[in-house]
Amino acid sequence: MKLSENPIFLTHKRLVHRSGVLAAVLIAGMIGLSLLLGLVESLREGAAHNFGSPQDSGKGFYGWVIGIEILVVVLGGFSRVSRALSEDRKAGLWDSNRLTPLKPAQIVAGYWFAPALREFYMAVVLAVFGLIITLVAGLPITLWLGTQTLIASTALFFGLIGILAGMAFQRSQGILIFLVLLISYPFSFIAPSRMIGNFLLPIYGIGNLFSDAATGSYRSNHDWGNLPEVFGLAVPPVVLSLGLQFIIGIFIWRALVRKTANPFQPLLLRWEAVVLFSILVLTQHSLLWDLWRGSYPNVADNTGRSYDHEALLSVVHGGSLLIGLILLACASAQPEHVRVESLRLGFKNLGAIFARSAVSLALVLAGIAGAGLLLQVMGSLQESYQILAVVVVNVLEIFLVVALLLEFCRLRHKRRALGFVALWLFVLCVIPFILAGVLRSENLARVSLLAPGFFALADESDQNWQLLFCTLLAHFGVVVLLFIGWQRQWKRLLERAG
Repeated sequence: MKLSENPIFLTHKRLVHRSGVLAAVLIAGMIGLSLLLGLVESLREGAAHNFGSPQDSGKGFYGWVIGIEILVVVLGGFSRVSRALSEDRKAGLWDSNRLTPLKPAQIVAGYWFAPALREFYMAVVLAVFGLIITLVAGLPITLWLGTQTLIASTALFFGLIGILAGMAFQRSQGILIFLVLLISYPFSFIAPSRMIGNFLLPIYGIGNLFSDAATGSYRSNHDWGNLPEVFGLAVPPVVLSLGLQFIIGIFIWRALVRKTANPFQPLLLRWEAVVLFSILVLTQHSLLWDLWRGSYPNVADNTGRSYDHEALLSVVHGGSLLIGLILLACASAQPEHVRVESLRLGFKNLGAIFARSAVSLALVLAGIAGAGLLLQVMGSLQESYQILAVVVVNVLEIFLVVALLLEFCRLRHKRRALGFVALWLFVLCVIPFILAGVLRSENLARVSLLAPGFFALADESDQNWQLLFCTLLAHFGVVVLLFIGWQRQWKRLLERAG
């Protein structure tokens, strides 16, 4: 079925047109025209507007076009898609669509493209004015082609994430993406060409294209002008951004189609979570490779960077934890689904439960995170074996605690599960930092479940390794207690299933 014949696409297209698109298009046109007139005036006045050349003036005004275009088509498009799906779910239309002869992929495609048509029209108008500004200022056409390609791919990427948010939440979560961008924005300047988030968004690709259009002095004085290196091999940032968005987009698309076909299945299959986490971890550590070349914490002589190298691995460690926990939650099976499966297949042992739960997946993801860190320290294990041991064990404990806690609370508290998960994670992770600040004791901060890995990567010469290993031992006790509770809850479920 063609997209133009898709009933969901046609329905939302009529809704968008009925609510009016002319005003939005005119607003975009007036913004673009104002920026174009500003460029013409700056070129006429010359140095009076503090631009060194027509190209610098054009980059300034075209940068405004790109910024507004991203706000409209990425943030606005995400919000529209998420809101359309959440409202249809609330009204029961999504379930009705699932019962029609439409294939799950056709349903997802209809929600992907239609709700954000107004934002698409505005982006097209802004892109046309951006092209005119590029030509008037004498900028290379590759700047316009590259930036518009990145904006289009990012809009499609976040459109898929918008559908994911619409399926996961009962109401529109447009503010969610804004908070994610707000949190990730400061980290983009720590090491622009080293952070994978700068290529998923894609902050670095656009910045690098502007740098290519700049003078040689700009390139030599700013890291934004350098090509990112994957295991020491230079890769065009546009290619890296498009590749990452495409690969991750495939996994999101598969998850959306599968969830549309059967809402009771986990969002991600276990092998998908493993492959996706491996891709993200391997890519991130490959971007950092030439800083240490496997000899962390000894910085390679040829880096020539001005930022704090040690802070990078801590940021990457935090990012790996966040992504791993999200994947664990997405791949965790619902207890009711496992109960029904146990009735159908007749299994009654905890071994079969363990194979289907997120606990075994936590072991695999922790191993992948440890393998990524091993890449950075494999040439200096005599110096870094304690760092590697603490970080890997800490990651394993965090993943196990979250996986066990999530399934335990789902089994015991059902609809209130997420609230209790948040409560216990707050006690285990955040309360020690609050007490450390109130009582002014750094040792209290080390008690936090999150602390050992970050303290190990702090690269302090007087590091108290004995205290860190004792803390890990205490955290392992928490894992054992949770495992006992997890085991008992599953036994009760199996008994009821029998």
